[in-house]
Amino acid sequence: MIPVEGIKMDDIKDTHFTESELEELTDLYNAMLTMRDSAEMHKFFKDLCSINELHSFLHRWQIVRRIEQGKSYEEIINEISPAEATADNKAETGKKSTGRARGKSRSSTKVSSTTISRVKNCYVNPDGGYRTALERLKEAAEQNKEE
Repeated sequence: MIPVEGIKMDDIKDTHFTESELEELTDLYNAMLTMRDSAEMHKFFKDLCSINELHSFLHRWQIVRRIEQGKSYEEIINEISPAEATADNKAETGKKSTGRARGKSRSSTKVSSTTISRVKNCYVNPDGGYRTALERLKEAAEQNKEE
């Protein structure tokens, strides 16, 4: 469980948001910090996001973990994209496919090299959120081994 210290609006610097949006975004982040465990976090995110949005988050996290392992773009695509998605894409005729057909969930969507590239650009930023999360998970794992 993460102790809730709270975030102040002044802690967040982002030109993509207005001042009032930053206030509400700060409130959202503080709400997230109140979740006590992964089960509560899952309930919160299921309410907050669509299933497709959750799949997008998941795919990005899966990409980060594989980049951390030194995997190539091709390896990442093959591991994260389900076999039926790549087969469905090849079977399409005459149309450029986004990897999604009517009625299919995002979990059957092929991960794009563009997404991998974007995630990798964020991953290599030493002050980025991915790096912080990975370091904290590593620290927690080391503490659990010591206990």
